[in-house]
Amino acid sequence: MKYEILEEKGILIRYLQGEIGLNSLYSLMLESARDKRFDKDYVVLYDMRNAEFAIRKDSIEDFLAKVRGNSDFLVRKRVAFLTMNPNQVVFASLLNRLAVTGLFSLETFSTLSAALSFLNVDPIFIHEVENVLIALKETDD
Repeated sequence: MKYEILEEKGILIRYLQGEIGLNSLYSLMLESARDKRFDKDYVVLYDMRNAEFAIRKDSIEDFLAKVRGNSDFLVRKRVAFLTMNPNQVVFASLLNRLAVTGLFSLETFSTLSAALSFLNVDPIFIHEVENVLIALKETDD
């Protein structure tokens, strides 16, 4: 799991690969929030197309309680989940259903262009975001 921040675009990109647990996901969130480039108002793109989740509903509720307890995460923001298989969609859907209503606008997408459109990222930056995702994938192998 890795992340990159594109300050000039106002986007935080988190790349997930392999079997993902909620503790490691929360650790990645904390790590990116401590980055000096981090701004809690940035939109967030999770690329989870190469991730697998084996998580129970009650553990998601515990995870969200931790997120709600951290002021860096409790701001009105858009979060896009880039998915490729039903396991990832179910995970993202559970997060969406259980998230703090009104604070987060969480959506699931199968294409990068649709996710970036939802995040209000100008489509001319799609290749830059694709390159960042490729670089994150290569350093996570």
